Amino acid sequence: MNEEKRPKLPDKYHLSRKESVYLLKKNIVELVYNAGKFEGLNTTLLQTEEIIKYNRANNVAVDDVLTVVNLKRGFEMLLNDVQEPLLETSKRINRIVAAEDALFPGEIRTGGVEVSTIQGRYVPPMLTETEIRDQYDEIMNQDISETEKALRLFLFISKNQIFWDGNKRTALLSANKIMFRNGSGVLSIPETAFIKFNELLSTYYNSSRAIVEVEILSFMYEHCIFGINYS
Repeated sequence: MNEEKRPKLPDKYHLSRKESVYLLKKNIVELVYNAGKFEGLNTTLLQTEEIIKYNRANNVAVDDVLTVVNLKRGFEMLLNDVQEPLLETSKRINRIVAAEDALFPGEIRTGGVEVSTIQGRYVPPMLTETEIRDQYDEIMNQDISETEKALRLFLFISKNQIFWDGNKRTALLSANKIMFRNGSGVLSIPETAFIKFNELLSTYYNSSRAIVEVEILSFMYEHCIFGINYS
């Protein structure tokens, strides 16, 4: 993308590790609740809180309980300061969040899949692990903010469906790994923004135009980055 079309997305937050841990722990219920919408999670915010606290909730399907529990484990994994290549972190995240769904949790997809979008059927490309690792490196080595790196990684994982299942959840948590370790806040798609976000993501899946990428990057930057604001 040339410089004229590149959005200016500086980091909104510069938090200490202590502040980042506080932010994540304080908002774990809402973070899990919002992330669960990617999977069509049917729990209310209160039910999500009950599951996070007690691993169960009244009148909630077992599959929904497992989705919440696994997402909670995924977010808690971000607290561990493990030194490893980011793709390996994404694999570990996928192994957790897609444990109940994927054919091979934590493994790079080696077969074809289809994705239903608002525009219809989308068939993501088949990428080798080497190609995926190169894309990760390309994103992380760009001279852009950590927040923009996180957003671009989210879009790359989501559009290319690099795992068998749970790609958007894995993309979200992988992006948050970047955000968390750099004190850049958290990435979360709030319920109020979810319909518009889905429309933009569907358009992004089905288009290669730079302006479409700019639009969804700008929307996520504006509406989906949260931190600690001191008055």
